[in-house]
Amino acid sequence: MKKISSLLFPCFLLTLGSVFSQDTSVEVKTLLKDFTGNGSIAIDAEGKIYINEYGTANSDISGTGKHVFMVSPDGESTILSKNVSGAVGNTLGSDGTYYFNNGNSFYNSDLMSYKDGKMKKIATLEGFSGDLLLDAQNNFFLIPSYTHPVIRKVSMDGTVEDYIEDERLKGITGITYGENNDLLVSNFTTGKIYKIDNKKSITVLATLPVVYPGYVIGYITYFEGHIYATGYGSNKIYKVDMDGKVEVLAGSGEYIEKDGTALEAGFVTPNGIEVDAQRRRLYITQNGNGRPASLRYIDLPQS
Repeated sequence: MKKISSLLFPCFLLTLGSVFSQDTSVEVKTLLKDFTGNGSIAIDAEGKIYINEYGTANSDISGTGKHVFMVSPDGESTILSKNVSGAVGNTLGSDGTYYFNNGNSFYNSDLMSYKDGKMKKIATLEGFSGDLLLDAQNNFFLIPSYTHPVIRKVSMDGTVEDYIEDERLKGITGITYGENNDLLVSNFTTGKIYKIDNKKSITVLATLPVVYPGYVIGYITYFEGHIYATGYGSNKIYKVDMDGKVEVLAGSGEYIEKDGTALEAGFVTPNGIEVDAQRRRLYITQNGNGRPASLRYIDLPQS
């Protein structure tokens, strides 16, 4: 996810909760091998995949990555920029503008826009920012803070205000819209997924298994009534329904890059996740603990 350890420690199981077994019809495949894009994912209408390179963490959790990539659906990679600094979180506007957080650290981050080779700063935010969520009218962003218990609302003119503040939100990095425009957010350190309704009421929807404490969920995405989440510490991909039922979609839990069926496939600290809804394809980046890791995908069966 955002805070990335360059060390790999032995994993141990703290809690399983209600986790169900994998659908054996699911198959994990590799789109691009030895890839340094290990951060968040955004996908445009043509199926092009935009990926940040966070890199590995410095002492102030700023990332070492310098690139933003665009990858075609057949696996051809293009560097859009090599002048960023540990980019975190991303989204695409309706006009094709690419938005991301740059220069993240304990202290601050910059919300940036990128289009036609030109980069522009929209706002500076206090602390380390999480993923980006753009409202349907392209009027503002909702951006969780990893280091502060708050989700911020940022207007296109750079105005920053607190959208919601709650101690449970400290450590939040993933954010997406769910049913009825409810917000769904995930806590990287605790493994909890929260639902925030339009009255700003927060409820726990589900908790992912904690295999490596403090490093539980990467990013999340929502598709057809389910949340898909990367198990950063468990090396698994999870599928969560709106009643909070947690299912392992793919991953044996072994720290290994291995294609195959759900029960056989292996991941190395899966991090970014996004669905190409038109093509029903789920893409996953991997941190790789300081080494290049492959861009993976799962073709989702018809519901």
